[in-house]
Amino acid sequence: MHQLNYSTVEKEALGLLLATRAFNVYFGSPPVTVYTDHSPLQFLQRKSNHNRKMLRWNLELQAHNLVIKQRPGRDNILLELLSHPQ
Repeated sequence: MHQLNYSTVEKEALGLLLATRAFNVYFGSPPVTVYTDHSPLQFLQRKSNHNRKMLRWNLELQAHNLVIKQRPGRDNILLELLSHPQ
């Protein structure tokens, strides 16, 4: 599994990419707001210029009307429950 060697930004971007692939049937013309506790995802378009993989992913994500907003983990209770199960 080569994904184990991905950087944190790449792992977060891959998660977003896989989520958009799985749920794209629910996307319409209004923007879809993505809340993340990982602020570098907001700058995905700028960072992708240095990495071919991120550039490909960014091009695929641009097909969707996404608005990426950063929300600290302490304010995102559902995210914390999913990522740190008891």
